[in-house]
Amino acid sequence: MRKPEMTGHERIEALYNKQPQDRVPVVHKGYAFCAKHVGIPVASVYRDPKASFECQKKTYEDFGFDGGPFYTFVAYGAGEFGGKIEYKKDENAFGPEVSERPIKDWEDFDIDSLQLPDVKTAGCIPHEMEFAKMQEAEGSEIAFICGTPFTHAANLFGVPSFLECVLIDPDMAHAALRKMTDHILQVAEYFIGTFGPGRVLARAVSPTESNALISPKILEEFSMPYVKELNSKVLAMGAKAVYMHMCGDHNLNLPYWAEVPFHQPGKRGMISIGKETSLEDAAKYFPECAICGNLDPAIIMNGTPEEVYKTSCEIIEKGKALMPGRFEFMAGCEVGPGSPEENVAMMVKAVNDVGWY
Repeated sequence: MRKPEMTGHERIEALYNKQPQDRVPVVHKGYAFCAKHVGIPVASVYRDPKASFECQKKTYEDFGFDGGPFYTFVAYGAGEFGGKIEYKKDENAFGPEVSERPIKDWEDFDIDSLQLPDVKTAGCIPHEMEFAKMQEAEGSEIAFICGTPFTHAANLFGVPSFLECVLIDPDMAHAALRKMTDHILQVAEYFIGTFGPGRVLARAVSPTESNALISPKILEEFSMPYVKELNSKVLAMGAKAVYMHMCGDHNLNLPYWAEVPFHQPGKRGMISIGKETSLEDAAKYFPECAICGNLDPAIIMNGTPEEVYKTSCEIIEKGKALMPGRFEFMAGCEVGPGSPEENVAMMVKAVNDVGWY
């Protein structure tokens, strides 16, 4: 292994700033894996900001990942708008569950009665802000949960009910999307106002826009207008960049996502992709963004260390050749809590063996 010339933080900052790196950065995506690694309940990742921050930090240090801790919340939007969030009695079960949706029976619901919440007190946002202040204190990347409005609005109804509403009562679906967009803009204003322009990353994930659930036509009508507005306004407020994880199969959606703003002038946004999307297509459709991906989590979970290492090396070498200076290696989605630690370590070994520029 070559002697590093940069810290992990410096590598990732260089990605955003269109600067060279000494090697491909490698980051971890696996909140429950971190909890299991340090021996805390998985629920603590969502309920206890300090425990969440510390368990992620230790995991990244133990394995040698470049990235820093981030706060997340499963089914964001439901609890923030007054729904009920519960945890299973076994706190080591994966994440929180929505036990009661803000919109229970959409056909009999008055969407005008759905009020925008107070962003300083609603749902998980106080935990998110506490976590962000720890990010600031540690000098790591500060972030907040951003879009997409479509995915978060679906959490108001439950995904099946929301998709039914989209087809049967598009006006109501648009009204819900309007409210969710306005809410996220208020959250962005809160976080950027607290930490200052140029310091806050907007993090987003888009599982409900996957082609396994909707067509490009629905994406174009119901998602794109709101996500374009949201990203444009969040960047205008002073967000450092937008990081988007395209969860699942988005291949038919790529031409539409290519029209969405993700970064400030002269900077880069970040797009992370799953195993369903090729590095070649990502490089083609997002030439101004850093591309992150895309080792299949099933290989990390079920493969041998040798398989993980070999596949990681192949992805790193391809990404480095296709996108020199703008590729980041990571799993294509969440690393499962049952993944062998030796397999996770092989990801870091691979980047330290073949990821140098």
